[in-house]
Amino acid sequence: MYQLLSSRRFRSAAALLCIVALGGCDVAKFTADSTAGLFTRAAPAFEEYWDYDLAGEAMPATIVQFEGILRVVPDNEAILSQLAQAYVAYAYGWIEADVEALEFEGEYEAANTQRRRTRTMYLRALDLTRHRIRLYNEDIDLAVKGTVDDLENWLEGAFVEKADAQMLLWHGYAWGSYINAAKDDMEAIADLEYAKAFVTRSIELDPDYYNAAGYTFMGVAIASEMASDMEESKAYFEKALAATERRALQAQVNMARHYAVKEGDRELFDKLLEEVMDAHDPLPEARLANRMARQRAELYIANADQLF
Repeated sequence: MYQLLSSRRFRSAAALLCIVALGGCDVAKFTADSTAGLFTRAAPAFEEYWDYDLAGEAMPATIVQFEGILRVVPDNEAILSQLAQAYVAYAYGWIEADVEALEFEGEYEAANTQRRRTRTMYLRALDLTRHRIRLYNEDIDLAVKGTVDDLENWLEGAFVEKADAQMLLWHGYAWGSYINAAKDDMEAIADLEYAKAFVTRSIELDPDYYNAAGYTFMGVAIASEMASDMEESKAYFEKALAATERRALQAQVNMARHYAVKEGDRELFDKLLEEVMDAHDPLPEARLANRMARQRAELYIANADQLF
């Protein structure tokens, strides 16, 4: 009985201390900020998850939950970052995979419906990352309205820390992915150089961030241009492969799909995708991304004759 009373008194005292400490603070905001920190610490567990299908089923609920928390703490950097990455990952890893599968099957109307969903998600990620950058530098909105050269100069002066590479990469990645999903929008396509400028600065600050994703992005972006410099695209893919010791398989898959296909190099295409299929678990901290790569490799191998 004495232990029970002591326990109750302890809990009451702890609750009172919390109330005193919080004072007039918004308890909901305090809780949301604490939750955001927890999600940041837990994020690597998702990156290391092994079941592609189950992860894809969980993503929508995660996104909705993040959106709810963001409503309470709209300037929380952790939530802004995690939510933007969640939109990009879900749009690329699952919805775009469905789009390509539908196109291979000739179901173009259904594919276009799904592609419109990816545009919305990439645009939301673009807005989130723009807001995060705005927290550091309010001039961002003016900077993107000038010339590409002006933007590059602004980025070089405004972002000088290695840690800045993260927000710059995801902003450029979301922007570039939106453009890729809106190929019938010439105004959007004209912005590709601006998206590349953000990723280029990210690479300059930390080329290895997120398994050298900046190099892979640039390889895809350059190969996708109308007047492509395919040697430059190849060089970026090779940098990604070297930086990750060929263990981050998104580089191989994207090089096969965007470089080898455009060059008409079926031998390289087959070699890269076979490498992905033969890999077991080469990079545990990027296990889920590698599972995505394997799913894409299977799709491309099955439909290779339509690509060449």
